[in-house]
Amino acid sequence: MMRENHRGRSGYNRRDFLGEASCAALSGSAAFSSILNLSFLGDLAADELPVGDDYRALVCVFLSGGHDSFNMLVPRGADKYQEYAEIRRNLSLSRDDLLPLSNPEEAEQELGLHPELHKTRDAFDSGDLAFVANVGTLQQPVTKDNYELSPHFLPDGLFSHADQQKQWHTSLPDRSSTSGWLGRLSATLQDLNQPESFASAISVAGVNLVQTSPGVLPYVIGNEGSKGLADWNNPNWAVGRSVVSSQLDLEYENLLQQIFLSRKKDALERNKVFSEAVEAVDLEGVQISGGSLGDQLKMVLKTIRARTDLGIRRQTFFVELGGWDLHSLLIEPHRRLLRQLDDALGDFQKALDADGLSDQVTTFTASDFGRSLTSNGQGSDHGWGGHQIVVGGAVDGGRVYGEYPDLYEDNPLDVGRGRIIPTTSVDEYFAELACWFGVSRQQLPIVIPNLNRFYDLTRVEQPLGFMNLG
Repeated sequence: MMRENHRGRSGYNRRDFLGEASCAALSGSAAFSSILNLSFLGDLAADELPVGDDYRALVCVFLSGGHDSFNMLVPRGADKYQEYAEIRRNLSLSRDDLLPLSNPEEAEQELGLHPELHKTRDAFDSGDLAFVANVGTLQQPVTKDNYELSPHFLPDGLFSHADQQKQWHTSLPDRSSTSGWLGRLSATLQDLNQPESFASAISVAGVNLVQTSPGVLPYVIGNEGSKGLADWNNPNWAVGRSVVSSQLDLEYENLLQQIFLSRKKDALERNKVFSEAVEAVDLEGVQISGGSLGDQLKMVLKTIRARTDLGIRRQTFFVELGGWDLHSLLIEPHRRLLRQLDDALGDFQKALDADGLSDQVTTFTASDFGRSLTSNGQGSDHGWGGHQIVVGGAVDGGRVYGEYPDLYEDNPLDVGRGRIIPTTSVDEYFAELACWFGVSRQQLPIVIPNLNRFYDLTRVEQPLGFMNLG
């Protein structure tokens, strides 16, 4: 049943405003900035929210440093493998060591996986995991000609760690922003969560930009949960706790003092609520290997199990695995990192399956950029396009989405030293995930402002098609 039109706080009709905001977000940075400054963004989107008590979570696994994913997903066909081996030289993997992927008839070429990715291969073959090929930051579709002739159309700070990480976090390659795409996603759907809930965005890897937006800040926890104030619950500090509590209850004329105390009280209360919810969760028997990444994902699982007590129906998580900036030595460190990633993602998905939550949680990877195909001696340098992993019960898996590029030297996508122009934008990648999360076509430009440069919002087809939206 359709709702009657009604007016928001500023006299706007919500549905009309969303339509205008969509157009504004597509038209320029000034209009987009005005949208981001609206504190009632989530309220304006209320007409578009799905109904019911369903839960969905997105888990972003950020591989910081720039993942050499062309040694993760590798051509296995004789001719294409030879091209790969010739440009990678001493960085190439043995064809005989590659794990073969099931090869659907529609696959354009035969591909294999790094030999450490056994759990990843099994999830792909079972249909729960997909790869998205050659993804990267783009202002607009790029060819080698306009790369060379029109540098102002390129992402700001291309090949720079700091700039490219920000652009993967914001999905805004042509402007600076303090708003991340997962933050905008949470703000748009915030009415699905209980009004007092603070746990719509959880980071187990520190403060980040991707989950931040007006009205949404990530709640930062550690591998063991919410940290709180040091010694707050220490029985030996009862007197100190009593003194601090009495200070927090005082009213101060100085505004800065009052704000500081108010925030400290709020932090203590959030720590109490969060800790009580997750401490009631029993993870006995759950093993998630994969070193530090596995520990982070185990905490994610614990938080997901506490979702009802936290009043959450839509939730994003951020975890991180560093060490991928492998300039001086690639083969052995990369093997160890992929082993961690494979173990952590595989065990996490197994635990979700056991909980009956596989269809409700989608895990995806992101990274600064891909890396150069050419060797600098023993390692690879900063590149551009790279491959990403998406895993979950709602993933239409067993397929590689996007275009797997040619890898021979000086091919039409090679802008030098095997740095490959992306053929799929981060905007399309994120938009697919946002649609599954519950954002409507009308809301997509609020979350992904540059999407119309790569995807026609009037199309019936999904941006990439790797998510089952039902």
